[in-house]
Amino acid sequence: MKPNSILYYPHIEFQNEAWVKSSLLLWDHVYRIVPEGYSPNDSDEIKALVDEDLVRDIKLDDKDREETFEEFLKLCDRIENRMPAGLISSDEDRIHPGKIDNRLYPFLDLIGDHFIDEDNWLHLSKELARGYMFKLSQVVARIRNLNRGTDDLDAWSINPYFSENANFGDFLQDPTATGFFCSVTLEDIVPQNIGEVSARELVTFVNKRKDERKLLREKFDDFTNHLAKISNIQHAGQVNEDFVKELLDSKEQYKKSMDHWRNIKCLPITTGVPVSLTALGTFATLTEDPFGIASIAGSLTIGAICSYVDFYRAKKNRDPSYASYLISIDKLCKNVTWQSYIRLEEFIND
Repeated sequence: MKPNSILYYPHIEFQNEAWVKSSLLLWDHVYRIVPEGYSPNDSDEIKALVDEDLVRDIKLDDKDREETFEEFLKLCDRIENRMPAGLISSDEDRIHPGKIDNRLYPFLDLIGDHFIDEDNWLHLSKELARGYMFKLSQVVARIRNLNRGTDDLDAWSINPYFSENANFGDFLQDPTATGFFCSVTLEDIVPQNIGEVSARELVTFVNKRKDERKLLREKFDDFTNHLAKISNIQHAGQVNEDFVKELLDSKEQYKKSMDHWRNIKCLPITTGVPVSLTALGTFATLTEDPFGIASIAGSLTIGAICSYVDFYRAKKNRDPSYASYLISIDKLCKNVTWQSYIRLEEFIND
């Protein structure tokens, strides 16, 4: 069964109501990780969505913490001799102790400075804390068959490093690599003024338009999942013709279902996907430069963010928790591919 809901990361509280409402125009529920005994500081609109069971809290159990501990340590072992600049201690951030397996504390002594404050929260470098939350969100999503989503371009850009277990070199732009982590963006989806729509209006819409939402969501997933598995250029051309047409048709059906929102300029949704150089060669403008931005068709674009060291390893064992979506509510973030490259490059080398 395909995921029908999304897990918000890397924060507990939502940073923007518009992002939550945007996500609910596509997914059935928005989940978030809330430690036991912690009460989120929610706005009235978010509380209304919680009351309608559209926003749900996840309470972690031992399996969540244990698997995150094991996978986080494997990642740390992999990067021990080439620690990225972004994991070197700098500004601090907090992690609730309920999110951490107790076995992790001795290892934190080895990989970064930390202390526990009077409220029992763990203080780590901001980047290390986020790194742990990326891995935690991946594990929690995998166990519950959820996609993941964020409104934070920095978080979305750096997330591949942890999802792919540091499978990138110091030089992210290698045009001769056999595969790339790419952004695939479908524009003109979510109404730009969605933040002004009340929770009550939103509930009415999502209850009425379940079929259209499901169709669009599944077509986008089908396209990106299929693209990740292609290594034959002729077949990639068929995907370009067949999958793209179906995806854009479902997008138009969905937009028509928006009733009085239909003429509003809409915002894009972006996901990351591993793509072979062969498949990228299908799109003419990317033949010479995989890191260029190519229009596949209409409002669908693709571009490489970084090069894999081992593309074969990147394609193995894909699971639903891999998919991480960014709904851009910032006009400055429209060129997601280039800005994501800059942020990931700074994380690794600066």
